[in-house]
Amino acid sequence: MDTSMPGWTLLDTHPTQGRTFHRPMDPSETSFLWDGLLNGTADTVHAHELRLSNGPEDARLFSDVNIVKAWLSAKRRYPLTGATIQGPSGMPFRKTTSKTADDDNCDRTAGFASQPHLVVREHDLTVIRPGEIVFEQVTGAKEVEKRIATFFDDARPFSEDLLTQLYVVCEVERTDVLYLIIRVAHLVTDGMANYTFVRCLLDMLGRGGESEPVQIPLEDRLAMAVPLAERIPIQLRSLSPARRRWRMALGSLILRSRMEKMKGGHTLPCRITRSTPFVPARSREMSIMLTPAETATVLANCRLHKVTFGNAYPVLTQMATTRLLYRRYLRGEISEEEWQHRKKEPYTISSPLNLRPYLDKAWFERGGGGELVTSLSLSFYQLPCMPLGETARSSGQKLGLSDGAPPFSDLLTFDRFRYRVELIKKQAAALLDHPLFLEMVYAASMQRQLRAPSVVLQWLQRTKIAKDRTREDSDEEVLAIKDIPRTWGHAGSSFGDLASMLPLEYPLPPAHRLSPFSSVSHPSRAGYVAYPRPSEPSPQSSADSIPSGLDSPTPRIAIRNTWLHLNARPAELYLTAWSFGGRMKMFSCFDSNVYEEAVVKEWLAEIKGAMLWYLGRTHEPRRTRQSRSGKVGVEGIHTKL
Repeated sequence: MDTSMPGWTLLDTHPTQGRTFHRPMDPSETSFLWDGLLNGTADTVHAHELRLSNGPEDARLFSDVNIVKAWLSAKRRYPLTGATIQGPSGMPFRKTTSKTADDDNCDRTAGFASQPHLVVREHDLTVIRPGEIVFEQVTGAKEVEKRIATFFDDARPFSEDLLTQLYVVCEVERTDVLYLIIRVAHLVTDGMANYTFVRCLLDMLGRGGESEPVQIPLEDRLAMAVPLAERIPIQLRSLSPARRRWRMALGSLILRSRMEKMKGGHTLPCRITRSTPFVPARSREMSIMLTPAETATVLANCRLHKVTFGNAYPVLTQMATTRLLYRRYLRGEISEEEWQHRKKEPYTISSPLNLRPYLDKAWFERGGGGELVTSLSLSFYQLPCMPLGETARSSGQKLGLSDGAPPFSDLLTFDRFRYRVELIKKQAAALLDHPLFLEMVYAASMQRQLRAPSVVLQWLQRTKIAKDRTREDSDEEVLAIKDIPRTWGHAGSSFGDLASMLPLEYPLPPAHRLSPFSSVSHPSRAGYVAYPRPSEPSPQSSADSIPSGLDSPTPRIAIRNTWLHLNARPAELYLTAWSFGGRMKMFSCFDSNVYEEAVVKEWLAEIKGAMLWYLGRTHEPRRTRQSRSGKVGVEGIHTKL
């Protein structure tokens, strides 16, 4: 093992095809590997509509030759995109025999190697492998969206030998429009890494082969894609083995205690059976958008009230869920028993957590903030019971309704909204500031690694009996919400302004902080050297200076639209938000085996309504009142949650 790139070992050297390196996958990567085996669970698709800024005169930028060249350049810069999966010592990950010495004590992965490895071959980074790039033609953007919608119903294209794929889609009658669709297995990437890779690909595409930033040696690139255990802060890695074991044990106990407190909960009306966890999701997606004016108002009010949208959106989704359920209760579609149960339950949200800023500082500052390697965990937040506000004291009186449900003002005042946002903020701080935060993260990834294989193996066993994966549990009893030990309201996250990670025009000028030719290092600028400023004498070779004529390139390619698609987990309801081109978008992917599309559509509309009511308008300060003690306070501040 090379200590300069911990975890990686030179497996083989070929006289013409170069070297082969491998390393064991860490617990998080292994969990995503098993997720993917469940018919592509957690695979992501990023689609981008591109336009030539200068029209047909730059048509060569969209040529097959230029696209392939840009793709290969990006692969060499981020080697995990060209990785494959094997077992130890170069053995296959899928075993042809039922048992080997590798699995004598590990029946839970029967048929698979117990310790999967990432394998990177130098040769694979320089060639296009079968199925890696697919060229297609369409008549317009609507056809592209329909094509993407079929991805998660078709057979998964990935295998242990292919983890990334590029679809190049051209419009039949236009040479200035191109759609790039990047499909990737979650085990080698995450949200931040996806945008790093796309940014690199588009920058190279926009340069049209005129120049390529210096390629860093493969060993140095692999040194940035080491297992999670090698990316924790140096002060933790420097502890004695006994001390580290003690901290890990304590972190595991604290995590278990926290999860025990998150029992119960509820979500949208849905259909969950005992077989649901073992049936691959039938993934579908929907989205809503705000106008530019609405987006500007919402973001301005977030700043005014010192509220981050990431902390606010769980409260907005709880309000949306409350109105949706209230509407059904008033229509008689939810029984009194279910209503009484739901209104007392907490609302629990799971959210991907970007670990990069909390890992080794030197790794982060060298580009770890955007490195193409999985660097996330899950965090969990819990809001109090359903916010019923004034309606809880109606005592059978006729309710004032807005579109079939009590208005937001009767359910949760703006002051109480801010209070619940503060609860989310405090829970996040309590997790991130905990002295054993990373130990809890690692314990969670270990637990997921242990659980994941059983789901896949049970699904594989079930598919031998029932071939129709979307109908195989159709005759099973649907579980009542009160009979499910733990229910997440939904999962999701907020990306903020995508332009901070994915600029709209390419190639990037050197002055841009994320440009390949920038003279300043940046945590998110992974895979590049820092070029000297033109006015400074360079201590490096002339090959490492900015090529002539590219110190202020003219934009040639513009992103006109972007889509994100995620293959949902079984029973998952996922929501993410971002702003792009001055408009905020909220996107939901969900398991349509469990959630009806009409219900999710109604939920998204309610989220938009909550967003505009709480953050899209001016809220006057509540009038003050004098208590019996003579103290003056804000009305409603002591009302029940």
